[in-house]
Amino acid sequence: MIQITHRERLLSIGLAAAIVVWGLYAMVVKPTRARIRTLHRIIPEKEAERQALQAASDEYLSLRSEFEILRARMASQQSDFQPLPFFEVMIERHKLAGHVVTMEQDVLQSQPNYSEVVVAIELQDVTLRQLIDFLVAVETSDAVCQVGSLHIRRDRANEGLVDSTVSIFCPRLQEAATEAQVARN
Repeated sequence: MIQITHRERLLSIGLAAAIVVWGLYAMVVKPTRARIRTLHRIIPEKEAERQALQAASDEYLSLRSEFEILRARMASQQSDFQPLPFFEVMIERHKLAGHVVTMEQDVLQSQPNYSEVVVAIELQDVTLRQLIDFLVAVETSDAVCQVGSLHIRRDRANEGLVDSTVSIFCPRLQEAATEAQVARN
């Protein structure tokens, strides 16, 4: 057997302990520290993503409830609702009959059980107050209608008046119309 001195024995034990400590550091501590650093970086990112997802979920639920309310309003609307006569009455009520240049209706079919009627109304020589009152009345009426677009131009002849083109969208459920007809029979 090899005889080693006390000093060599201590040196060998110290070297073996250093190798074990280095091995533990390399195999356990270093990967754990790297994982902790990664988690410190990723956790805030994931938390921000979670908050964004929560906000999107809240927005989705809000839109879903608004859609259900709109769907209920569309279903409760009279099945024989005609946008053109409705808007003619609204125009008469707001004393805009002499200012209407054109009023056109177009039906858009976007889904099998849903259609949308678009009414384009061109007005000339109206005050801004008359136009706003008319649009507010359309938006707040019992009919399911929404102003889709509004183009306003100043009247060149009179600075206090405007010319405008308004597109109003009136959605309609087709199934609501057929259910109402079945209920009548």
